[in-house]
Amino acid sequence: MKKINVMKIVYLATIIVCFLMLVLQFFIMVVNSVREAKNTTSAYLVQTETILADNEDEEETLMASLKDDYIVLAKAVAYYLDNCPSATNDIDELNKICDLMSIDEIHIFDETGTIVSSTGAEYIGLNFDSGEQIGYFKPMLSDKTLSMCQDVTPNTSKGNLMMYAITWNEAGTQMVQIGVEPARLLEALAENEVSEVVNNISIDKKMAIIILDKGSLEVLGSTIDEYNDQNITSVISLSSKEIKKDFYNTVEFEGQSGKYFCRIGETDDYYILVLQSHGSFIDRTIESLLIITVYLVIACIVIVLIAKKLLSIRKENTEHLRIFESMSEIYYSLHLADLKENTATEYSSKNQVKAAFNADKLEATTLMIGIMHATMSDEYLERGLEFTDLTTLSSRMKDKKIISMELLGKNVGWIRMSFITFEEENGYPTKVIIATQIIDEEKKAQEALYKKSYIDEMTGCYNRRAYNEDVIEFEKNENGTEFGFISFDVNGLKTINDNLGHEAGDELICGAAECMNNAFHNHGKVYRTGGDEFIGLINADPNLMKMLCDDFDNQIKNWKGKHIDEISVSYGYVLSSEVDGKTICDISNLADKRMYEAKERYYKEKGIERRRT
Repeated sequence: MKKINVMKIVYLATIIVCFLMLVLQFFIMVVNSVREAKNTTSAYLVQTETILADNEDEEETLMASLKDDYIVLAKAVAYYLDNCPSATNDIDELNKICDLMSIDEIHIFDETGTIVSSTGAEYIGLNFDSGEQIGYFKPMLSDKTLSMCQDVTPNTSKGNLMMYAITWNEAGTQMVQIGVEPARLLEALAENEVSEVVNNISIDKKMAIIILDKGSLEVLGSTIDEYNDQNITSVISLSSKEIKKDFYNTVEFEGQSGKYFCRIGETDDYYILVLQSHGSFIDRTIESLLIITVYLVIACIVIVLIAKKLLSIRKENTEHLRIFESMSEIYYSLHLADLKENTATEYSSKNQVKAAFNADKLEATTLMIGIMHATMSDEYLERGLEFTDLTTLSSRMKDKKIISMELLGKNVGWIRMSFITFEEENGYPTKVIIATQIIDEEKKAQEALYKKSYIDEMTGCYNRRAYNEDVIEFEKNENGTEFGFISFDVNGLKTINDNLGHEAGDELICGAAECMNNAFHNHGKVYRTGGDEFIGLINADPNLMKMLCDDFDNQIKNWKGKHIDEISVSYGYVLSSEVDGKTICDISNLADKRMYEAKERYYKEKGIERRRT
């Protein structure tokens, strides 16, 4: 009888303990759900704020880049008009320049700020006092060193959205303004609208992001399509005063089943609402309680110990996994290396990296060597092996959080490899994250920007900007290396343009540039500094310079084009050893003198009267 009573007590105690454990577990899961919702929505909030900030920075960068480009174009037009004054008042010629340089308008201002010539007759006579838009450039009158570019603004005459850049000519006698309808900028700004940016954010289906105008509470962008362009107060019971709260446990939406956790942030212009459905936590809670109930029936004490252990491991692994999963989306491969144990764990990898990593269970040092051989181009293999040498990594990364190197891969282009300290002892890393990121598009963008900034588009030669910067380096010439300065001038350009047209003239310029590059590019650089004027900075001694010039003469002699059959280029060169102690300016003047002497000989040989041709 006593035994039966004890069993009842045991059964009753077990039932009570199980029930209390379930209630306690339910309470813990609710608290954790709220905490997890706060953490998750907070992470998405930070991500969204970063994306919006990057979006604004991208717009500002694009605007600044276009302004720089347009000022360069204005200076190029001013330079051209200085060298071809007859084009200043020739509307047809100005329009040709517009077509050639992909601009829409050219306006010539006199020293009083009045338009005296233009591609459009309706602009002539306007001045800096004719309207707010054109008046923006009034500071040009008091400072002839200025070059200005205006943001996208409706112009004074027609109200068209335009960007204008203006500069003084070299003599300071007139201002040259170019106008461009910034279609590319307007398209980019449209793509950067908040609604488009929000639509491109990757988000779980049980979550939502809503961007509000701070003043009107209008929805500017939302991952819930039906809320776009609505006032938030029409679908959610939040006032502007309430919106300043940080976190809501419950928010109900009109037309939506279920409830949401809500994290709220704000920027200078927006409120950002990040929502997570209660349903995701309810489903998880029910499932977990059922599993725990089964375990508690079998052995309450064992289940408690196992649950605590599992929860502890789960929490740690979830945190690690969340970190590495968020990083893996932007990296080509992601590994964790234990430098003490010489082991590596894979979190994310693709293609050759994955194949090399899974080939064998190797030590981390051997594994890195295999990955380098599998992925690196021959040119970068040696430096890649040196950078990824795990035996020296700890000393190289002392007191450092990260080191990186850019390397060229075999099939994926440029890669940025980084070692990031994960754990350390006395400043020496013991565990590091090994991350690789594909940066080929970034490299291509850098190359495109370089070409745009330093390469003459028509000829492929370096431009005056590149020449001005390189001259500074040649001025230093600290190691005393001998170099040659060549001044080139293409003969007969004006005659070709007048008789055969500008297409033939362009062919003449490009043909001359091709011959210069073929002859000299392996030993220096050739720059186009004017319409038919080129300069060469060549690393050569007297013997090599003569050989290169002979090669150039041969290139010129054998050249034939589509519209013209021959090229003539007058040039003169000076070796730095001839003018020891002289500046580049002195060398340039002497080279110009020799070039003009060569041009005089050309005129005499051809029986041409001396004039600009």
